[in-house]
Amino acid sequence: MSKKFAVDLYFDVISPYSFILFEVKSLVLNLSNSQLLSLHAYRAQWPKMDVTLKPVALGHVMKAAGNKPPALAVAAKGPYMMKDVQRLARYFDLPLQFREYTSSVQDFITIIQTKSSINADRLICAVQMTQPEKGALLIADRVLIQTEAVARAHFRRFWCERKDIFETADFVEVLTSCGVANPATLVASITSEPVKERIRQYTEEAIDGGCFGAPWTVLTLEDGSQEHFFGSDRLHMIGHLMGEKFTGPVSCKL
Repeated sequence: MSKKFAVDLYFDVISPYSFILFEVKSLVLNLSNSQLLSLHAYRAQWPKMDVTLKPVALGHVMKAAGNKPPALAVAAKGPYMMKDVQRLARYFDLPLQFREYTSSVQDFITIIQTKSSINADRLICAVQMTQPEKGALLIADRVLIQTEAVARAHFRRFWCERKDIFETADFVEVLTSCGVANPATLVASITSEPVKERIRQYTEEAIDGGCFGAPWTVLTLEDGSQEHFFGSDRLHMIGHLMGEKFTGPVSCKL
């Protein structure tokens, strides 16, 4: 059996580019129409790629790097980002859209300045810690695991359904929609030290590797060396370094 290439995906659910890369790297087989729901759609095409999801505290990453959100760093980047995200969503056939009340760049800035996605990211860590990817939930070789399902549900809720991902009630709805047992217990665990330590670990890993934003992907090659990638548009390079072919977007139907 050929050796697996470890791919660590550092992300925050508040980041639209993280959502795009998550789906383009994602594993999902849509049995109703036999289409791959796209790094995870390509995980099905590139079996040598072993993806680990690693939520991070994006605000802490950016502060450590001396970085700022695009529209705060350079005003012109805000309108460009909104157009670019919508363009990418069409390209990858993702129903991603900015919130109804974010008709302007300033509205979106207000959201990211006044609300925090840290608990949503901690919840993904909590699910990951209680439902390990190599456990009983790994059915066959290409079926969703609950960690991935909960991450996707957060992305979809915020970026497709225009709903919040900031409060306890939001988290319970997300977990329930994913069929996760004991949602109240898991939500309560997001303030526990083990869960907070997990996201601190992922965040510090990313910072130590030179991360300055999200998404951030680390590819470990066969000789143990690592390659680091920022953004949602480097999948072709990741494939090249693994000896795999990138064939463009895989149709996504969320």
